[in-house]
Amino acid sequence: MQRLLYRRLRRAGRAHPLDAVLVELMAATSACSRGRAGWWDPRTVRAVRTRLAVATAAAGDITAVRRRTSVTELAARRRAQRFHTALAQLVRRHDRALTQVRTAGEYDAVTASLRAGVLALVAGDAEALMQHSAAEPPTSRTARLLHRTACSLVLAAFALAISLLPGVDQSTGAGVRILLLMTAAVALTPADSSSSGSVRSALERSLFTKDTP
Repeated sequence: MQRLLYRRLRRAGRAHPLDAVLVELMAATSACSRGRAGWWDPRTVRAVRTRLAVATAAAGDITAVRRRTSVTELAARRRAQRFHTALAQLVRRHDRALTQVRTAGEYDAVTASLRAGVLALVAGDAEALMQHSAAEPPTSRTARLLHRTACSLVLAAFALAISLLPGVDQSTGAGVRILLLMTAAVALTPADSSSSGSVRSALERSLFTKDTP
């Protein structure tokens, strides 16, 4: 990558509008590779993120396009703005992924993703660059907990309101209430969907089949 970058920039006047992004992404990729042995170390992640922050700012800069166009060429400027905004979001997505890596494999995936982006920039292949992106970072534990809590609260609310519905007798209402409350409790656990479904099926059989003649 260093040789490709050198060939691109070695002649005077050969600078391109995205060269600032390229230089910073190259530095971030290099920092990622150098920090592989200590991928779990916060200092390693901070070093890469520092470069990515500069790359993000550079990606959102459309100064070169503004200099090439007049104020009346709004369509061209809007297209440029969309591209640069998308590029900045792409870099930012890598930054978020770095903050949430949990294994060396996830760290390696971010490094490989950055390297592919650098090569696409060096080749001047904007289409390949924008098609390329790292895998979405895993959902944070806080977000997963909030999602499970919200689902449980909704189920608990339905359980409390079941007796208020017209046409629901006491026996059926009690069974449904227990089922909803137990499902709300299961939703708070980190069990996968298949496990949760098995628990719900068992509850339904125990609550309702006993009344079946």
